[in-house]
Amino acid sequence: MCRSTAVSLSILSALFVLTATVALLLRPRPVVLASTPQQPLTLTVGDEEVCTGTNLLANPSFEGSYPVYVMPAPGHPDCQTWFDDQPNQYCERVKLADDWHPYWLNTPRTEGWMNIQPEYVPSLPHEQPPRVRSGEKSQHYFSFWSTHEGGLMQQVSALENGRYCFSSWGHAWSARETLSGWLSDPNDHGQLYQRVGIDPTGGTDWQSPTVVWGEMRMQYDEFGLFSVEAVAQADTITVFLWSKAHIPVKHNDVYWDDATLTLQHAASVTPGELTALLDVDLPTAVTHTVAISITPGLTWAAALDPSGTLPASLSQTNGTTSTDLHLTVNSSGLPAGTYATTLTVTTTPAAPGSPFALPVTLYVVPDLHETFLPVVIRP
Repeated sequence: MCRSTAVSLSILSALFVLTATVALLLRPRPVVLASTPQQPLTLTVGDEEVCTGTNLLANPSFEGSYPVYVMPAPGHPDCQTWFDDQPNQYCERVKLADDWHPYWLNTPRTEGWMNIQPEYVPSLPHEQPPRVRSGEKSQHYFSFWSTHEGGLMQQVSALENGRYCFSSWGHAWSARETLSGWLSDPNDHGQLYQRVGIDPTGGTDWQSPTVVWGEMRMQYDEFGLFSVEAVAQADTITVFLWSKAHIPVKHNDVYWDDATLTLQHAASVTPGELTALLDVDLPTAVTHTVAISITPGLTWAAALDPSGTLPASLSQTNGTTSTDLHLTVNSSGLPAGTYATTLTVTTTPAAPGSPFALPVTLYVVPDLHETFLPVVIRP
């Protein structure tokens, strides 16, 4: 090879390397937040069901046709507008399982990759590694070269003061580049966390301080169980599936399947207090009815305060089912005055509100006059 040819090849090689280097440098790449340094992948797998009983959720396995989601008016600025009568309501990027509703954070968004609206789609059984735990589909949503915080929710009728257990199987796929086997990258991922929550007041604001959240963790490439318990404070509660990607890598994908909501324990004792008024000259016995309601698996025990001044008796002192308890007081031999005791009903295991304390009061008066109102007959 002549010297001029060798020099020409060297120049061409150098130009090729320089061009490739410039192209690599000019390739758009997302910015990694300095405030969220990369951490090694962690994986915690829950493998046992924790919520037992009748599942109260609609479509807990995320099946169905996944239609395009239409937001209630006035909609959301991230949603597309296809129809004049649906301003910002037609969310083309949100294809959601029936009976579930989406939510996401949209601020701050000072960069194009920050807090974007996740794209919601069904996941199918043929995907690898398995992205469907049971049935034909699971709920999948993702942010591509971007971060997100959001998920989906469902409102459910509830028994006030009932203890509820909510769980769902979930996992994520998070990696800067697409690896062999479509697996998460243990050294370069989006710090994608998941958790579940319950709002015991039935609200739909996932950022409300009333939401009770379960454990938050990274759960990559394998389904693990997320769960939480809370006591209902209204006749409706709301369950939330949540995730947050901190770093804008290529794959920040979330999968949820097989959600469960069950009523664990609930009990009620009514009325809240008992009162009687009797004439000292007409001693008599009065029986009150106390309604005890418990969910299956609970037992109850009733007792009167031994230090109380009111003599009383109970028709029974314990039980394993809901029942009407009868409490009887007798004014025989009692001089005029006020007599009191407390009826305490305790459940095992302890249900919200247990033990229930009912004040019982008897007023014995010297003269009790009965007044009869005239009868009015309509013409």
